[in-house]
Amino acid sequence: MDAVATEQGFPFWRAQATVYRGWVKANIGDVAEGISLLRDGASAYSATGGKWGISYYIALLAKACEVAGQIEEALALVNEALQTADNTEERWLVAEMNRHKGQLLARQFRRRRGTVS
Repeated sequence: MDAVATEQGFPFWRAQATVYRGWVKANIGDVAEGISLLRDGASAYSATGGKWGISYYIALLAKACEVAGQIEEALALVNEALQTADNTEERWLVAEMNRHKGQLLARQFRRRRGTVS
C-alpha cells in the first residue's frame, strides 16, 4: 500500500500505511523502529488534514511506548488520545483508552513503589 500511495501521490493513504507498518514493527519486536514509524505516520496523517482516527493512531503509539517501558510517555499519549477523541467527538475507542490509562497508572504506581516494573 505504501509503495502505491507514494507512486500515486496519496499522502493520506501513505500516512496510514506508515502507522500500520509501525504497529507491525512494534509487535514483532522492533519497538524503536515501530515507535518512529508510528510517530511519523501520525504526524503525516495530521498534516493531510485528517482528523477521524487520529486518536486511534496516538493510542497505538502509546501502546508501543508501553512495550518499550516508556510508561510516562505512554500515559501522556493516552491522555492526548483521550483529549483528541473528545475534540473530534470520536467515542468508539474511549473505553479502551481509559482501560489502558488505568493499567498504565497502576504500572506507574507499582514501579514507584519498587514492587513490579
